[in-house]
Amino acid sequence: FVYTTAKKDYAKKLLEVLDPKKKLIRRCFSQSDCVCSQGCYWKDLTCLGRDLAKVVALDHAMQGFPAQVGVSVPVPASSGAVPGPTLSLCHPPQAANWIPVPPWSGDPEDEELLRLIPVLSQLCHAVGLGDRRGQCCV
Repeated sequence: FVYTTAKKDYAKKLLEVLDPKKKLIRRCFSQSDCVCSQGCYWKDLTCLGRDLAKVVALDHAMQGFPAQVGVSVPVPASSGAVPGPTLSLCHPPQAANWIPVPPWSGDPEDEELLRLIPVLSQLCHAVGLGDRRGQCCV
């Protein structure tokens, strides 16, 4: 999955670069899939339908994952999200699953994600997932 706080048009362009053959990335979440509170967009990883303890987030900023650092964000009544004054978007243990990466500037020479392949591969084997590229998508 790819999850960005950017608008859908930008996300589509990003997918064209990351997965031009449309074989690796199952779904792209964009700004319209985020919760907007007080002018900020927050990524709601619960929409992935996965055990968040097994989710790894690569991002240049932790701000998109408020509950990962123990913060809940107010949810406006008009958002259609879970009722109540606050919404905890991710479980606090997710902070340990965040891998910071530099922001992508569109540089075709940027190989940061390629450098992370060995780390992600080790992570898969450490939790007993093995190589699942044929079974699921990024």
